[in-house]
Amino acid sequence: MQQSLRKTRREKIESFLEAAWYYSELKQYEKAETFLRKILKQDPENREALSDLARLGKLTNNEALIKDSFLQLHRMGLLQNAPLENEAILNLCKHLLQDNEPGQAAEIAADLKARQADLKVRKRKSFEKDLDQIIALAEIMQRSEGFLRNTQPGRRTGKVKAEPYLSARKTNGASFSDEQRAADRQSSPSDRPPNPDQSTSKLIDPSIGCSALDIPLILEMEGSGIAAAFSDAFPASREQYDLVMDAVRLRFKETFDHLLCLSNLQGITSLAYQEETARKILKTFRGRALLADEVGMGKTIEACMVLKEYWMRRMIRNVLILTPTPLVSQWQEELRSKFGMDFVSTDDRDFRTLGDAFWQQPHIVASVNIAKSKKNFTVVADRDWDLVIADEAHHFKNHTTQNWKLLNVLKKRFLLMLTATPVENNLMELYNLITLLKPGQLKTSSAFKEEFMTRGDPTDPKNRTRLKGLLDQVMIRNTRAVANIQIPPRFAETIRTEPVSSEIELYERVSDLVRGLNASEGPRNRMALKHLLAEAGSSPAAVEKTLSEFARKQEPPALLMEEIRAIRNLTRSMGDTGKNKMAIKLIQSAHDKIIVFVTYRATLDHLSDVLTWNGIGHSVFHGQMSNPQKERAIEQFRTEHDVLLTTEIGGEGRNLQFCCRMINYDLPWNPMRIEQRIGRIHRIGQTREVMIYNLCAAETVEEYILDILDRKINMFEMVIGEIDMIIGRMRDEQDFSDIVYDIWINTTSDNDRKAAFDKLAARLKRCKTGYERTKSLDEKLFGENYEI
Repeated sequence: MQQSLRKTRREKIESFLEAAWYYSELKQYEKAETFLRKILKQDPENREALSDLARLGKLTNNEALIKDSFLQLHRMGLLQNAPLENEAILNLCKHLLQDNEPGQAAEIAADLKARQADLKVRKRKSFEKDLDQIIALAEIMQRSEGFLRNTQPGRRTGKVKAEPYLSARKTNGASFSDEQRAADRQSSPSDRPPNPDQSTSKLIDPSIGCSALDIPLILEMEGSGIAAAFSDAFPASREQYDLVMDAVRLRFKETFDHLLCLSNLQGITSLAYQEETARKILKTFRGRALLADEVGMGKTIEACMVLKEYWMRRMIRNVLILTPTPLVSQWQEELRSKFGMDFVSTDDRDFRTLGDAFWQQPHIVASVNIAKSKKNFTVVADRDWDLVIADEAHHFKNHTTQNWKLLNVLKKRFLLMLTATPVENNLMELYNLITLLKPGQLKTSSAFKEEFMTRGDPTDPKNRTRLKGLLDQVMIRNTRAVANIQIPPRFAETIRTEPVSSEIELYERVSDLVRGLNASEGPRNRMALKHLLAEAGSSPAAVEKTLSEFARKQEPPALLMEEIRAIRNLTRSMGDTGKNKMAIKLIQSAHDKIIVFVTYRATLDHLSDVLTWNGIGHSVFHGQMSNPQKERAIEQFRTEHDVLLTTEIGGEGRNLQFCCRMINYDLPWNPMRIEQRIGRIHRIGQTREVMIYNLCAAETVEEYILDILDRKINMFEMVIGEIDMIIGRMRDEQDFSDIVYDIWINTTSDNDRKAAFDKLAARLKRCKTGYERTKSLDEKLFGENYEI
């Protein structure tokens, strides 16, 4: 039996390996990585999978993947004596030094040096020199790290043991020989009684104005060495200079005046007020703060900068980010694409299969609803967390709710709470939030009411100066006025296209098919069915591709297969659509650069063909392109073509403010996705008015969505980020796209459908009114009094 299981497991691993190689050849690297990780779930010590992951990391310029793969191979002692791998390990050591892991780098480099005579390397002298420099720099870093750790007042480091001397030594460049290091250790005054006659130097900490530690100072000078150095001086090499500068930077790594994370941001440029906010949280607030910036000021960026700074300084390991359900994937993607940090999330496919093991991961983005559930509350609360970030913190304002109780009971060193609206109805909400951050800061609830709340008006504080002084110690609120952020206005136009008869037939047949499958399949295929209906509003090409894959994978019953075949035939026989004609008309009349957003890859390919047939030069940008291809596409759009055709993720992190026009060829059902598209060009750095064209065919889901967002609540006139605040006030936490889907499949007549969407519009209007009332209250309470 065991032998049979092992055989099955081995065959499964081999099939995954073949699949990984296949997708790697096709340059579909994400799929290749998925299959390799499946192998490692079955066999964590599979050398072939780990080696292939490292090679995949090299192909995709993913340094973290290379590093993690080779570290695991090194720990298991599975690295072979191959030229490629030995030189790759050398690069690994350099990455470890950059990531401030000198001990690990020194261990691996020393292991390589010990067996360098047997290694197969291409340039042996250069290889040996690099090894010596890595070991030398690792030693400098470790000494600097130990010195700083032991001379920082108030740090809990156990026994204080500082390097008790500074000696002038004769060295050859930046590397120390083994004999010199041995001599240093033998002559260290820490190993022998101190000489009472020797001079001492007192280390002065300028921040506290007193002596922090007495350090004996020994000067050992060799006259001949100094004379030789001055008489036979040569400039240092670039490598030696870089080595010394790295040591200097590491010497000051314990101060927060210089943020290490800034050089690691990807695709974004931090603003001065965001950097100063991060410094204040780190230096003054000691990692516990309420970020109450106005909407659209970048609270998420500020919180992630603090997170990245702590992580780079090795001050945190376990991080939990709590956020409303619709924002989970957005946080996960922001952390990955802009800060180079991989977090698991409750949106991941394997979340439910992992069970309690999921909550033992070091970096987690979780839905508050899932984390606070009876099933998960205890396991989340039992862990020690170094940093907890609570997004949309106004959801934690009521101390009687499970939200507040969960955040209160979490064992956490650092806590960041993010909200643009700290107070919605009552000053006690502010009290409850501050109590989570710093219990006792506002005294007891009864004392707070007595000292700061006006009887009869729970939103009007008394003793404002005293209250401001207390809030200043835990709260930051940046405003556009203070930050001097000025962005030109944006305008939107909804263009309703009249579909031809074949378009109407296609949309009705897809809608009926989705209703039928939803009734028979239940929630099992809900996501796929929702996408199919959205694809019907995107393009016939997108519908055809999805139905082809569905028929191939699902093997549906004959009757259903007949309908799928009929719809596919209809998509292939259709002529030009009304949206195509309108898109061409808009592009040709723009006389300016314009971005065309689509949701689905099949739609992108179809529309690219349409533009080509009409003689319109354009650049194409999508997520499956390599980084060099993406850069070429953006540069081509900037310098050659007036049209960029791109998917949802196309412009993420790219500077596209040289363009001020965009077309939403199809429409995401989630308003926050629409906002993200607009945010690619309507952002800081834009100098011209932005024009947005929203296309939709009559009597489609998209028409109803645009009617609500544009005509009913004027979404396109709001500040970036305000729609998030409005959608977030919908109490049931159901995703907006799910609400829209349920309305469409559960109504059959036009009157019923119109009534249901009107009801949704009224609900959103109430949320908008509530948000505006809260916004007005917060401006009255805080104004510009809590900025950095």
